[in-house]
Amino acid sequence: MTSNASMTISSIEEGSIDRDRIVDGDLVPDEYFCPICQYLLWKPCSCSSCQHLFCEKCIRIWLENSNNGNKCPFRCQPFKDRRCPPYFQSLLSRLNIHCRNSSFGCREILSYDTLEHHENVQCQYLTQRCSECEKLVLISLLDEHRQILGFCVPQPIKCTICQNHIEKSAFREHFHECCQNRINELNQLASLRQNLQTLLHGQGITTPNPALTFSQTVANTVQLVEQQKQMSQLPTSLKGVDVIRRAREQYCGHLYHILIMLKFILLNW
Repeated sequence: MTSNASMTISSIEEGSIDRDRIVDGDLVPDEYFCPICQYLLWKPCSCSSCQHLFCEKCIRIWLENSNNGNKCPFRCQPFKDRRCPPYFQSLLSRLNIHCRNSSFGCREILSYDTLEHHENVQCQYLTQRCSECEKLVLISLLDEHRQILGFCVPQPIKCTICQNHIEKSAFREHFHECCQNRINELNQLASLRQNLQTLLHGQGITTPNPALTFSQTVANTVQLVEQQKQMSQLPTSLKGVDVIRRAREQYCGHLYHILIMLKFILLNW
């Protein structure tokens, strides 16, 4: 396993089941727990090569990470999912689990197969994670929770460009500035490389075309902006598209199309 697994945990903790929630959880074998999130396997599927089991959601998030390629966490490539063996699903069905809302007053203990319906529909203590502070709150008290001064404190947002955590109220301005700085760096890089190519060409020296490396750098930046849009969930607004005309005047070939995309994404966020 690599450290990439830790990158996914914040995305999959919601509703996860640790040993403390399982009746006689200390007796449950380690094989019942997902190697990615370390929680009880939920709606598991397996790798057809190594047969290791993973939560359906965990392996999906894992594979969506471009750094992992199409490999399973145990380096099988290409990853091909396989249905969880019926015998193992039967073993999971025998587990009894405390409702996730036990801290709010629910005393129900459910079977593995009935747990999801209870927690999402039947439970008298239905909860929802606050979109501002990310605390789990009773749905009936959610509006009141957000109105309590100093209690609902928005969580900082991680900037995918500089990797710093920024207060939500200041994040939009920060990200636009941070991304514009990246665009300026890319502009300077493009200019330097063009000047170098011209100089070397004038001296009769041929060099490898750096376009692919530069193109990948810009494309990676575009991907970071898209990831930030998905993570931050901030409101969007459309702005002027004359940036396309300016970008067309400054760049040629396929690279300017990528820079147009980056600038357009930024202005339309």
